[in-house]
Amino acid sequence: MITIYTEEKKEEIQSTLSTIEGLTESVQIKSLKEIDENGLYLIIDSDFIKVPLPWEGMEPPIVFDSIPFDTDDLLAVVLSKLGYEEEALGFCRSESLSETLKYRFQLRNFKQSVLDPTSNEEDYYSLHNHAILLHYVGHLHNGVPAEKLFEQAIVVAPSDEHAAFSARHLSVLLLDRGQNQEAELLLRKYYENALSEKAKRYLELDLINVLLSDQLFSLKESDLTELKNMIWSSIKYFEEEKIQWATASLYSSASEVTNVEKSYTESLGYISKAISIYEDEDLPEFLASAYLRKGTLLYTWAQDANPQFYQSAIDTYQEALKTFTREEFPPVFAEIHHNLAVIYAEMPVEDKKKTMWSAFSATSFKECLDFYQKETYPYEYAMVANNYANALLKYPPAKTGDNSEKAVYYYLEALEIRDAQQFPTERAHTILNYLEACWRVHNINKTMERARYKDMLAKAREIKALTKDQELLAQAQEHLDQLSGLGLAIMKD
Repeated sequence: MITIYTEEKKEEIQSTLSTIEGLTESVQIKSLKEIDENGLYLIIDSDFIKVPLPWEGMEPPIVFDSIPFDTDDLLAVVLSKLGYEEEALGFCRSESLSETLKYRFQLRNFKQSVLDPTSNEEDYYSLHNHAILLHYVGHLHNGVPAEKLFEQAIVVAPSDEHAAFSARHLSVLLLDRGQNQEAELLLRKYYENALSEKAKRYLELDLINVLLSDQLFSLKESDLTELKNMIWSSIKYFEEEKIQWATASLYSSASEVTNVEKSYTESLGYISKAISIYEDEDLPEFLASAYLRKGTLLYTWAQDANPQFYQSAIDTYQEALKTFTREEFPPVFAEIHHNLAVIYAEMPVEDKKKTMWSAFSATSFKECLDFYQKETYPYEYAMVANNYANALLKYPPAKTGDNSEKAVYYYLEALEIRDAQQFPTERAHTILNYLEACWRVHNINKTMERARYKDMLAKAREIKALTKDQELLAQAQEHLDQLSGLGLAIMKD
């Protein structure tokens, strides 16, 4: 449903809408005094059609200039907002509106742009919309990157609100590139400006997500307090405005923060609230993400001396897998199976069930290794290979094959990627795991025994060059002492 707010043109608008069958059922007309900024709406005032900035994320992030009132152009805007982009183009009279609707059409249909880049370099609307297309569907604008177009749009924006809107979408681009700090600084700059309450709250929502993305465990206490204050002030705003998806997202954020503080019961309560909202609003992908978050919370709780929560974590991850299937969401599917694989290996069970749980673990590891190929996802492949090797050492003895030998193989696979220059700490940890596995394997002849001895000695010595961590160095020395005691005998034979 779209709402049109106006005073003087109610009858003319009603007559115009009735020219298209069924359109009046999808559009309501109200007075300017009744404006509600939530949902889809237009304002017709002073002979102009005014389209608000789409802060809510319910529509493509394309911006409209004010459009001189014309009944055909009004139909074009209404049809576009209802999702009939191609039909809308047929009604356009205004050249600038036609260009704007082409942006929306291409973005909705993920089509490469066919627009000629002839727009005025000082036209905010064209600059912003070109940047959006370049970011999402690869549209080119005289070879200028999307980041530069966003920056130019911000400079010539007609208001602080428009500049903040473009800055918000530039921050999304920066996040996609992994430039989290730059995204945070950009959002903070515009968040501190004198903006409408609505704009401020959506920027705050984005800022919260940036702070949660990869910095949460490293935040100082004062920054954590600021983050919690932002979350609660945003929850209050979005609850009052009845914007449920945002409220649920913020409860999920509150769950992450309280989880870091080890307030597990509180954290579980917040993520349960988020799940309840997503269920009521019928948002399956959001709901599945919340289940994924809840599963991780329960797993964290289980690792912190609460093993009774392993089964709950498994059940929650399995619920998330109903949406995040291998075919539709392969990266998330792989991530969930990685978590399940580790849980199946770590979960304390009675001896007679260990073989069954080990089989579940191995199956889940294979599921995620099918996606995290060494050539395409080397970092993730090394992480999974290392964890699979750790799990193999916990499995019961295999009826066929040697779990320890298999673990050695996967540790070597991880070490091939975790080199000394890029990943010194990860390499040190993996070497120590590798050495533990090597002590367990059976060497089939003296030649193999000597070769393995030399390799273990070299790798144990290498740790001294990789880290200054005293605990890791002490573990390496223990291996060196053991190897020293065996050295003469092995090399002599």
